[in-house]
Amino acid sequence: MKNTNPDNNSGNSFPPEPSMVDGKSAWRRFLPVGVLVFGLVVILALMWRYDIRLDEKFWIRMADHHDIVEDWTRQNFLIAVLGFMVIYTLAVAFSVPGAVFLTLAGGVIFGWLGVLIVVISATLGALLVFLVARGAMADVFQRSGSSFLVKLQGGFDRSPFFWLLALRLMPVAPFWVVNIIPAMLGMRVVPYVLATLIGIIPGSLVFVYTGIGFSEVLADGVVPNLSVLSDNRIFGPILALSLLAVIPALIRSRRPAKEPAKEPAKEKENT
Repeated sequence: MKNTNPDNNSGNSFPPEPSMVDGKSAWRRFLPVGVLVFGLVVILALMWRYDIRLDEKFWIRMADHHDIVEDWTRQNFLIAVLGFMVIYTLAVAFSVPGAVFLTLAGGVIFGWLGVLIVVISATLGALLVFLVARGAMADVFQRSGSSFLVKLQGGFDRSPFFWLLALRLMPVAPFWVVNIIPAMLGMRVVPYVLATLIGIIPGSLVFVYTGIGFSEVLADGVVPNLSVLSDNRIFGPILALSLLAVIPALIRSRRPAKEPAKEPAKEKENT
């Protein structure tokens, strides 16, 4: 005798409970964030294990091995460029502290070509963080309901490109923070990439130029004077550019938001 109860049919499938679906989707969204955090911990552990420091000790080693690095780069130029780009991109993606020393090293090793290498690598790393943060944190931001964040988003949405451009130009804003904020506020990918690409060019020019000057000192086996990195003559022009970028954003933010177009009234149906 066949079982006619549909609840017992083996071919029937039941949809999962909403809580299970939400749990799985949240797990998938936050998995890339966990990968970035885990990667940062691994990198910092390796740097501690092998005594790799992005401080004055880094430049002491560069002074001791400058000629070796220069000769190897000349003989293996393509490998050196690609390897440096991978290291720089990962350093930005995993938010490794002290990435500015890599920018200086780009100037030491590659000269003015280092500007192009640094800008492309930093933009790629920032894009990776942006995509991860947008998938994981945008939904959390939308659910938070914070009035401050809502007001922040309201001003940011009216001129996201110029706001991000100003943040990129400001050397006081941590790079990883500027990667995450636009993602939380729902900025689109193309304006994000363009504002990032353009915004980091001035700073990259300054640090690569400084690195080129360091190269001449390192060639003599002397450790460069790192106090020049805090010179106001270096960051003054960049701060001025950031203020210029803020002006259009402020103007657009003060404009009243456009009201959505009203739909034409529907004709009443004849009864």
